[in-house]
Amino acid sequence: MPANLTGKVVLGALGTVGLLNLGLGIVFIQPLVTAAGAAVLAYALWRLRPARRRTPQSPQPPAPPEPRPPRPAAAAAPSGDPDALVRQMLLQGRYALLLRPQVAGNLREEQLKEIRESLFSTMALVPDGEVVLGLLDEALDEGKLEDEEIAQCRGRVVRVEHFLIDRYPATNRQYYEFVAAGCYEQMALWDEPIWPAVLDFVDATGHPGPRFWRKGCYLPGREDHPVVGVSWYEALAYARWLGKRLPTGAEWVKAGSWPVTLSGGRVQRRYPWGETMDRSKTNLWGTGPGSTVPVDHHSEGVSVGGVYQLIGNVWEWTTSDLRGEALGPGPLSLDTPLKSIRGGAFDTYFDNQATCHFQSGEPPISRRHNIGFRCAVGVCDLMLAANAVEDALPEETLMAAAEEVQV
Repeated sequence: MPANLTGKVVLGALGTVGLLNLGLGIVFIQPLVTAAGAAVLAYALWRLRPARRRTPQSPQPPAPPEPRPPRPAAAAAPSGDPDALVRQMLLQGRYALLLRPQVAGNLREEQLKEIRESLFSTMALVPDGEVVLGLLDEALDEGKLEDEEIAQCRGRVVRVEHFLIDRYPATNRQYYEFVAAGCYEQMALWDEPIWPAVLDFVDATGHPGPRFWRKGCYLPGREDHPVVGVSWYEALAYARWLGKRLPTGAEWVKAGSWPVTLSGGRVQRRYPWGETMDRSKTNLWGTGPGSTVPVDHHSEGVSVGGVYQLIGNVWEWTTSDLRGEALGPGPLSLDTPLKSIRGGAFDTYFDNQATCHFQSGEPPISRRHNIGFRCAVGVCDLMLAANAVEDALPEETLMAAAEEVQV
């Protein structure tokens, strides 16, 4: 048999094997098998392609260069270099992961100091205590709540332990690090029931990433705007990658309303800045540009704890489900479970939908233009004051911790 014919037979068999593995991987949802099958099939088809004859062509002007996405802030760390890996994770903003007990106990004191400083510069501490949830805005009288008023408006008192919350919503620039690190292919970061749908979490050009991005990158000039077009599952995976989680509804309300319990009743703010709506302190419909703004804008509307844009700019995902008291009196029937979103957005029209207590709901699969998120982490989950170990942390331990953290 001629050599070229033998080669074609081998390549044909190889392509068949690749096609079979591709099909099995898709049917049984095995990403590695799918990827291997696709690679083998592509190689066989490439080798079997007919040779193209060259024909004289008139010179063509060079095509304009495609816009390139920005390079990730953290390049790949050299293998076997723990210090470089720590530095890479710092550049990615993964401070909370480095302060997890299974990691922090093996870091040097100077590393821990830098990590703690970075954490507290980007996150605000919210003290423990009680917060009242429900349709409270009409019951608030100069920020005060009585027990009878809480009962009448179907409110409930929730105890919250002290925690840290991001000072700003997650930005496009920050989320790009997650995308560039290949996290849409790291199934350990995602809830297992959503694995089949992760392939559908693509941008406007079919690349993994938020819905309104193009070619795996945010639009020019939007790097410091809050990331939108991400589902609840995407926000959750990103938070896990950082070693954080999404805030609960009670935590979100506590960070904004900053409740205080006094002998004469409970004091709880309607807005992060006080009791009266002031649209100059937030980005809502009719007073803003009609779109998102950078996350550090409207500093005059910051909360008592130093948290920006809890009201306006974008709605924010929480871990909580939408509860019945959010919809007022009457029967509640939801065919699709909804996740609670809070804070209002740049296109929110009514003032009563942009308070610390109002909540709406969205299916967790939604990828809307006006929903973003911020992350939180419990103080008890971090090693914020520990004796450091002198030996450098092995790379294997760091990577294992990054994969195992499931908040």
